[in-house]
Amino acid sequence: MRSLSKPKILIIEDHHATLDAIRMIFEFEGYEVLGLSNAVALHQEVTTFAPDVILIDVLLGTTDGRSICTELKLSVHAHIPILLMSSRSGFQNSSYYKAHWDDYIDKPFEMEAITERIKNLILSKKQ
Repeated sequence: MRSLSKPKILIIEDHHATLDAIRMIFEFEGYEVLGLSNAVALHQEVTTFAPDVILIDVLLGTTDGRSICTELKLSVHAHIPILLMSSRSGFQNSSYYKAHWDDYIDKPFEMEAITERIKNLILSKKQ
């Protein structure tokens, strides 16, 4: 029964210290967490892990997290909510990219703010 299991979150963040911190936040909150530092074999990872929500950083080395959002939303994984995060502001107003993620949060963020956004995305998926 899926309802009795821990919610699953996939985090894509190339800065290892940030990835570890976010992982700890969500493990503390009772989530099953898969952290990736890049998007190599992303579709396979998403298929295997079956996350309830995906958290993606915009700046992933040479990869643009917004492109990953677009790729996911145009695939069989389109039903999975995506929270995009970044320390850069302004880009989130782009109408092209905005259609490909479900919510956005600025870094740095408060623990309560990011956990609340993730909970809301999971709840909206179930409706």
